[in-house]
Amino acid sequence: MDSFPSSEPLRPVTQSEIASFASDGVVYLPNIVEKNWIELLNSSLELMLKDSKMFADLTALSSDLNKTQGLAAITENESKAGRFLSGVDHWKEDKNFAAFAKISPLPSIVAKLMNSKTVYLYEDSVLIKEPCTAEETAFHQDLGYFHLKGENVCTVWAPLDHVDSETGSVVYLRSSHKNKKVFKPNWFVVNEPLPDVEGNDLPNIEIDDKKLDLVRFDTKPGDLVVHHALTLHGAGANSSAARERRAVSVRYCGDDSTYIIRPGAPKKPHHENMRTGDPVIDHPDCPLVWG
Repeated sequence: MDSFPSSEPLRPVTQSEIASFASDGVVYLPNIVEKNWIELLNSSLELMLKDSKMFADLTALSSDLNKTQGLAAITENESKAGRFLSGVDHWKEDKNFAAFAKISPLPSIVAKLMNSKTVYLYEDSVLIKEPCTAEETAFHQDLGYFHLKGENVCTVWAPLDHVDSETGSVVYLRSSHKNKKVFKPNWFVVNEPLPDVEGNDLPNIEIDDKKLDLVRFDTKPGDLVVHHALTLHGAGANSSAARERRAVSVRYCGDDSTYIIRPGAPKKPHHENMRTGDPVIDHPDCPLVWG
């Protein structure tokens, strides 16, 4: 039988943190998860990275999109830079990722923040920016990618490295979840929307726009950042010459969640059997993890 670290957080979520999540659409939770959980993810990720098929190369995607738009070709120096890699739904294939998403402290933490009696796992993802990765993460909103509707939908961001502005910390537009708009999902590395999607046009937001109420956090393994699925956010490049920026994101939904099939948004296999308005219930591909 596999043995995993404790399902209890290292400390309780405070009332102040719950209030920050509600008002700001994002909350920083320092020192809340045992580092043994991070070590398990690291061990699995090390094996995953040996299989090139496990991750999408968003640096290559950015280059292709720039060529399509007639932008400048990559220079010789840029071609030697780091890569922005992304993978999704590793919990379905790896026992450590499954445990982190389903039985770690994460489900109880998001239940507290969302004031939700039930929590369902929607997906996880891995985001890696190697040293000297030039690509920024374009500002976007998670909900437009999800076939979900409801107030209780969020993303937990768990850093596997020390992350700061040099390595590409995530930047959030504070309280942007309150306007309730669902924006068109984009390509993640450019602001251009995916083909055939619906929703509002994304505003052009720069990472360092001083006129906006942007917030970022320096984080370390064992910390979490949780944001509402409507909160606009992006991330900087990794300008460090030697430091990686790796993180695992886990997306959850709660009590009031229903399916809404969004045209153009990436579907998972079980979405083919879902119809707009169907309630989210316990399902092998969207399991109940709390409640």
